[in-house]
Amino acid sequence: MYRDISNKAIMLQKIYDAKRAHKEWVNKADKLVNGIHSYKGGKVDLDVDETFIPLDSSSCTFGQWFNNYAIHLSKFKSIGRFIHRIEEHHDALHETYLKIYTIFFVIPKQRSLLQRLLTFNQKKVSDLDREKAKIHLDYLKKSSKELLEVLEILEDKIKALDYNELSEFLAK
Repeated sequence: MYRDISNKAIMLQKIYDAKRAHKEWVNKADKLVNGIHSYKGGKVDLDVDETFIPLDSSSCTFGQWFNNYAIHLSKFKSIGRFIHRIEEHHDALHETYLKIYTIFFVIPKQRSLLQRLLTFNQKKVSDLDREKAKIHLDYLKKSSKELLEVLEILEDKIKALDYNELSEFLAK
């Protein structure tokens, strides 16, 4: 892990991969709210479950990057506060997505025995609820944009790391 952090190119590639995974996550949330083809009837027209878009912030690919890799970057003096901001944005995104998810589905832990046996978790969605989901999605997209902006700053901070700061980190 420390070897990866000592190499700026690897650090930047890991951030790029995390950004790509995050963008895919947001696109999936968009597909949930707006449908792949179009909204048909009272149910969502695609097969979605917690595995489609993880509810927990540590379960998604971005969260795994953050917990297994990015958190260690906070040990750099010039980077620490940005890692904290990334964590706050990421947690807030998952809180917002949970609001969207609960409009369309029963939270897995709250499903009845029958729902679990039949893997039934979709709800009938009214037009009003769909509009609420779209409002949440708009907020999620704005928050995502803010997260991506902080990641851009992080990339710039990594590019600006000097040899002494890298060496100091590796000596710890």
